[in-house]
Amino acid sequence: MPETLDLILSLFTFDNIPSAAKVRIFSDLRKLLRPTGTIVSVVSSPEIYTHEWASFTTSDFPENATARSGDVVRIIVTDHKDCRPVEDILCTNESYQEVYMEAGLRTGQILKPLAEGDEPYPWVNETKIPPWVIYVLKRAD
Repeated sequence: MPETLDLILSLFTFDNIPSAAKVRIFSDLRKLLRPTGTIVSVVSSPEIYTHEWASFTTSDFPENATARSGDVVRIIVTDHKDCRPVEDILCTNESYQEVYMEAGLRTGQILKPLAEGDEPYPWVNETKIPPWVIYVLKRAD
């Protein structure tokens, strides 16, 4: 099935995977893309682990503020009853760029969406700080 897909969509799949494994997985995904194909990878921004959000809290984890790429960070999802912390692995934009390059991908776009403020949600920081990053990737060859 190599080179058969036009689009691969990944939503928060890589938030808790170490960089070495990310390279291997993205390399394998790259092999599935047609030469003109696209990977859209949505990931948590590093800022999600150091701010408060409408549906996440990090207040119990001040150590997140000093975390470096590759470190475990914690966050609690607040919009359901299970308040156990979620453990992710911090990955900075620079680290993602290295992963993509090593996997034979290039970044076409980096999008950092913000809430507009007129949505019917009680935003905390979502109108000022993007909690997520969207990478639009192409094959480097």
